[in-house]
Amino acid sequence: MTSSSTSSTHFSRISTHGVPTRCWCGEGITAFGSSTAENRYRRFYRCEIARDVSPCFDFRKTENHLFKWIDEALIEEIRMVDAKHERVAQVITKFEERVMEKVKSEMVRVEHQMSEKLKEKVDLEIARVAHEMKHKLKIATVAMVVVGAIVGIWTSLSV
Repeated sequence: MTSSSTSSTHFSRISTHGVPTRCWCGEGITAFGSSTAENRYRRFYRCEIARDVSPCFDFRKTENHLFKWIDEALIEEIRMVDAKHERVAQVITKFEERVMEKVKSEMVRVEHQMSEKLKEKVDLEIARVAHEMKHKLKIATVAMVVVGAIVGIWTSLSV
């Protein structure tokens, strides 16, 4: 955005992306409003140590404690959230694909299992009906033999 924005990140000892919570030195940060003509009322973050540096401690000024424009920090934060949102959306999509594959696989397994059980039941029912039919056929055969014997006896008596 401005030349001061590059200087804010150029001198930091550690990279601060998004909204900072601490300076590289471990101190907290404070938000201020700029009073310069170039950036009048523009808000920025500043390390509490650097804020409190008095003129007799000029060596502290060279330590380059955190300075970051708030608007730039918020834009970075939004971009980081957008990137994370995109990664989460991709993870969810992959998860959905894996779940659908497992559901399809499970459906195939269940269909096969149901088909096998149905075949077993049909085979058992066919065997039961065949056994029942054999039993009825035996009864019918015995009945025919008995009727044949009666007819044979009756015809032998009538002659």
